[in-house]
Amino acid sequence: MSRRARRRRGKRVGRGSWWIRGLVGLMVLVAVLMGGGYLWLKSWLHSEDFRRMLSAEVGEALGAKAEFGTFRWDGTVVDCQSVTASGGRVVGSIDARGLSMDIGLGQLSEQVVLLRDARINQIEARFDLTGGGKTDVEPTPPAPDPDPVAKRAWYERWIPNDFRLVQLEVPHSSVSLGLKDGDIAFDDTRWTVTPGQARGSYEAVGRGGQINFPWPIVPELRLGEAKMRYQDGAMFLIHSDFRLYERGYANLTGEASSSGYSFDGRIIDVRANEILPEDWRQRVEGGVETDFSVIEGRDGPSVSGTLQLKDGVLTGLPVLDALGAYGGNPRFRRLALSEASTDFRWEAGATTLSNLRIGSEGLMRVEGRLRVEADDRIDGRFRIGLTPGTLARIPGAETKVFLPGERGLLWTSLHVTGTLDDPKEDLTERLIMAAGMRMFEVLPETGERVLKFTQRAVDPDVIEQLTGENGLIDQGRGLIDSGRALIDGEGSVIDNATETLRRGEEVVRGVEGIFGFFDDDDKDAPEPVPAPEPRQPQ
Repeated sequence: MSRRARRRRGKRVGRGSWWIRGLVGLMVLVAVLMGGGYLWLKSWLHSEDFRRMLSAEVGEALGAKAEFGTFRWDGTVVDCQSVTASGGRVVGSIDARGLSMDIGLGQLSEQVVLLRDARINQIEARFDLTGGGKTDVEPTPPAPDPDPVAKRAWYERWIPNDFRLVQLEVPHSSVSLGLKDGDIAFDDTRWTVTPGQARGSYEAVGRGGQINFPWPIVPELRLGEAKMRYQDGAMFLIHSDFRLYERGYANLTGEASSSGYSFDGRIIDVRANEILPEDWRQRVEGGVETDFSVIEGRDGPSVSGTLQLKDGVLTGLPVLDALGAYGGNPRFRRLALSEASTDFRWEAGATTLSNLRIGSEGLMRVEGRLRVEADDRIDGRFRIGLTPGTLARIPGAETKVFLPGERGLLWTSLHVTGTLDDPKEDLTERLIMAAGMRMFEVLPETGERVLKFTQRAVDPDVIEQLTGENGLIDQGRGLIDSGRALIDGEGSVIDNATETLRRGEEVVRGVEGIFGFFDDDDKDAPEPVPAPEPRQPQ
């Protein structure tokens, strides 16, 4: 090979090795930069700047002042003994213990740090949904518009400026939602929190634990599962199911915010004796089902809805015992119901039952309304319908008190007053008075028929006293009319009763006079002289 050819070959070999050395050097430089960048980023993550930045970002998301305790690192996993937040308009206070999370850098090119596999062992939190909370957080000034002329340093595009929660697990918690009427308290509930679709919104799923409401009519609930969403200062209950009492089941949806609250729910499989006062637990049996709504009223919550009593039985009610005793029907003492439903409203401690319908197949039906005041005073107006013949044993019951009406029943009114512990009704007295009036009606008619055949045997003065104008028979009829007016409620009850008693006294005195007429002969006759005792012959 000539000397010129060897020189050309050496030049080619020199150029190829130069490019290889340059490429290797570039790779080494990139590796050094990446290693240096990683070391710098790791140093930044472990610095106080990162902790303060994370506290600021979390506080901004919560609308409160947030503070993280000291970080302990193990690779990208960080542990923190305490996290607190307070002073927000909605977030009253948060005290979290035992925080652990993995810092993800997969979206570092977007300047986002991911908070993955976050877990808090124990948390106590209270949220104020009344709108009256005072915030200690100063409003964040708007960020200045970026200067299009100014250029950012090349490394600034790798510095994170946002955090994104992937998931948070809380195995033990005590959370209160503050309302104007009090707190809805969740105790020992497990929560899983994930970010919502809208920025600043979060979705939470709770399982287990107990829930207590601030309203006395709502018992303690055992939570099955509840799905909630927090957004723009409002809490939305998307779905929830609960257990209550021994085997009752309930579900609830609704929302709460500074503008008020509203919930809709349903309860089934609750026994009547579990929800009634002590004095009524032995009187009402059956299963209770209700659909209800709760809204915020002027004086607290207003609860309204419909209620049904399934397989109901009424026992020991005074009015039913009276009907059973007078009619001789033992079914009234333990009345099995074929229908029992009502609309209800509870507000300011008072309960109103309207469109109340109670029926026992082949025996009776009750319709009306009832109001129970906060101090247990009651006032009820009802219509009672009985099958014909039920009270046939009571004179006048089915002709003067119960009158024919719809459904082929005999109907009358019923007024219930008193208290829950000592209820009073007006039907018993009216039945007694109707029976007495019927007897007054029968006696004059019977007396006229008897006198028709005995006028010759009775002194004319007695006949005149009985049958003459304004005689005792006419007075008896007047007394009946007065009693009828008293039953029907015509005029003043006190005046009618007084006049009836006065005229009744006159009739009674007249009857005494009649019998005195027969006794006068005996009273005027001289006493018989006793016969002399016989003497013994001497």
